[in-house]
Amino acid sequence: MLKKALLASVFALAALPHARAADSAAPWSALAKADLDFVQQSIRDNHPGPLDKENAYFKAWLERGYAEASAQAAQARSLGDVQKMLARYIAGFADGHMALGFYHQSRSMRWANLIVLRQGGRYRVVHSGQADVPVSAELLSCDGRAINAIVKDDLAPAFLNNPELDWIKTELAPSVLLNEEVHPHAEYATCQIAVNGQARSVALQWSDIARNAFYDQLDRVRPAMDKKSSITQVGPKQYWVRLPQFQPKAAEIEELKELTKQVAGLRDAELVVFDTRGNNGGNSAWGNDILAALYGEAYINQLRSRDHGYAEWRVSADNLEHIRKLILPMLRKQYDEQNPVYRVWAGMAERMQAALEQGQPFLRQSDEDGILSAPDDKAAPLSKARAALVTKSGCGSACLDFADVVLTLPGAVHLGETTGADTVYMEVRPLVLPSGLARLVVAQKVYRDRLRAHNAAYVPSLPFDGPIHDDALLKPWVLKQLTQYGAGGGKASQ
Repeated sequence: MLKKALLASVFALAALPHARAADSAAPWSALAKADLDFVQQSIRDNHPGPLDKENAYFKAWLERGYAEASAQAAQARSLGDVQKMLARYIAGFADGHMALGFYHQSRSMRWANLIVLRQGGRYRVVHSGQADVPVSAELLSCDGRAINAIVKDDLAPAFLNNPELDWIKTELAPSVLLNEEVHPHAEYATCQIAVNGQARSVALQWSDIARNAFYDQLDRVRPAMDKKSSITQVGPKQYWVRLPQFQPKAAEIEELKELTKQVAGLRDAELVVFDTRGNNGGNSAWGNDILAALYGEAYINQLRSRDHGYAEWRVSADNLEHIRKLILPMLRKQYDEQNPVYRVWAGMAERMQAALEQGQPFLRQSDEDGILSAPDDKAAPLSKARAALVTKSGCGSACLDFADVVLTLPGAVHLGETTGADTVYMEVRPLVLPSGLARLVVAQKVYRDRLRAHNAAYVPSLPFDGPIHDDALLKPWVLKQLTQYGAGGGKASQ
């Protein structure tokens, strides 16, 4: 009822051409405060962070950020004000597993008639509507500020406020010369660019652009990765395995199951390239199953057992409902109910019910204890195939879990872009805000003593500085590197 009343009020007022500012402020402020209170309470009741003694910052921002956001909510005069306030509050947690998705956005934005992408650590112009700015020019600075500083100060506070992470810079590059409601900023007057090593100044030409038109143009210069999983032979006993997702839709589940069976037939391979471009996470069991099919389950479990970390779930009624109504039905599509993985999660639901009744704040997840039971260092791999891992900057969550294992394989090589990074908070579930204007995802469990550190990324030993989405450029480069260079995995940056 509150949602309907607030939305009816704000949109009715917005439609009145002569509505007074004082009249239009109150509904937006009320809507903003209701959404903000819901967000904070949901995090407080269900997220492990507020009770995590190892992360004082999280609890501090939960309160300090809320106070700042409350002041902004009181001044909200538009949908954009509400979105900016909520985005900045969520971004302040600096956690890639906590995010907002807005259902309603302005139809138009402002842009400088240029699109920039970050490639090989440099910001390059990939689309230009200005005659004096050629495509492939490097963007150095704007109004005397380095581009990394613009990302840090103007963009990251409303996206994910940890701008030192490499993937944040890559993700926000297209927004550097874009001005929109969620992260509005000054329209820079001049920028320094470099063309063939020569720096020069150019005046920017800002104009309106329809949101759809901008993103259509962005898709042309940065095409979305195809989500189809596949195996391709690229040479004698050499195979390219595309794994662009671990979160398949119903029709794609059988596709991944079939690929897993096919991978078992590659055990005599000499080289297997695991290409995870476009993989932003999902269910890490897919990656484990694929590696087990190639190298043997006992051997992969042995590698995984080297990470002595464990997970604890925040105990709450809503988190229990998520396990029962989403995780278990999802696992039934992948496994039968007698499979050890399914049995572990069914038992998890029973144990959380008991923990909830007993008032326990956390519940240890027992699947790692039950499954990773291979004898110490005795299992031999069923394949001697050398593994190569190709990553894109968005590799996170289950994709990082996959990288954890692949990069422990003897002789494994990491190529491509520096991965994304995640905190120790995992297993997200969605919540729709009271206004119905946005969806929030929050984590439900925390990893303890994880080998990969909090917000650490994998840096490839062989970085690719071209357009990572371009198969025609990337594949020959990868195969050439693997021919020329020896083993050298990837390192995790802190």
